[in-house]
Amino acid sequence: MEPDRILLDIETQRDFFVRSGTCFTRQAGNVARHIYRLFAWARASHVPVLSTVLRVRPGQIGPLARRPHCIEGSEGEKKLRRTALASRINLGLLNTTDLPDHIFRHYQQVIFEKRHTDIFAHARAERLITELPKAAFVLCGAGVAGGIVQAAIGLRNRGFSVILASDAVATLRPEAAPMARLRMEAKGVVFAPVDKIIAPGAGRPRRRPFRRAAQVGRQEF
Repeated sequence: MEPDRILLDIETQRDFFVRSGTCFTRQAGNVARHIYRLFAWARASHVPVLSTVLRVRPGQIGPLARRPHCIEGSEGEKKLRRTALASRINLGLLNTTDLPDHIFRHYQQVIFEKRHTDIFAHARAERLITELPKAAFVLCGAGVAGGIVQAAIGLRNRGFSVILASDAVATLRPEAAPMARLRMEAKGVVFAPVDKIIAPGAGRPRRRPFRRAAQVGRQEF
């Protein structure tokens, strides 16, 4: 049975969501709690998860804020532990179109590492998404005016339904967020709180067992 929902988490990394992070804001702690609720729902309901991790080269600042963030090899680059599932594969930075066959039949979570915010600039991620059945994507994470709006619009352009978990996204650039939200609304993105998304009966559970974690990229959780 194909899933009717897929969780897509964008840049759920320490620099944005823990107090020691370079871009932590007052809202981030509450946003993180809602992200953890989405992951608890995904675990319990066997919802497939697609994740992105931003890796910024040393000496650069990064695309999402005015302070250095997600610098390669730093603590802040690391993905939040509670957003890493037991059954996962990290496909790393390699920007080619080759993919393991039927990847979501074997792993619940697929992680892509990237240098830029746009998930569709990553050839493997773009191929995987394009070949998926037309499920509804639930979006959460960091960068409403960055990777989140890019993913939402890219998904809508490819015929997918998109639900933005409105209380599970961190803004990072408040001045750019209103326009990003308008662009998503114009594309038909649905905004909903986590309570509504994870309500009983919101999606069909998946029964197929998954494999344990596999490592290709360098991120450790």
